[in-house]
Amino acid sequence: MSPRKAVTFNADAVRIEGLRDFVSALKAVDAQYPKAVRQANYDMAAELVARSKADAASVGGVARKAARSLRAARQANASVVTGGGARYPYFWGAEFGARQYRQFKPWRGNQYGGWSGGPGYFLHPTIRSEAERLLDGYMARLDALAGEAFPD
Repeated sequence: MSPRKAVTFNADAVRIEGLRDFVSALKAVDAQYPKAVRQANYDMAAELVARSKADAASVGGVARKAARSLRAARQANASVVTGGGARYPYFWGAEFGARQYRQFKPWRGNQYGGWSGGPGYFLHPTIRSEAERLLDGYMARLDALAGEAFPD
């Protein structure tokens, strides 16, 4: 039987087993700690946004304009990146391409292809290439918070 993994990469997210319980335990020590976790979540998402915008600039064309809509969001138990919206209706065409509209690159599909490949021109390739490095930095911050909150 293989050991359970605390961190899993799947089609829609990187999941950290026990994160909610960890945040609850931190909150029991001091109310400032969940805010620090929220900030760590935001910082990881913000770094991903910055790198995705740089990748979009190298893709050029409508991708550079669409990447302006990328934003990091603060949440207690997740790092969230949003994009698109009413001012950027072409965001998903810039990210995945299109079969019909020539202002976009060729359509790459919108189905997850695993961590070694798949769709996307700037956001998803950045997620795939930077996920482990970003996660290592995030886990280091959580370890530092745990050491501060539970100094045994």
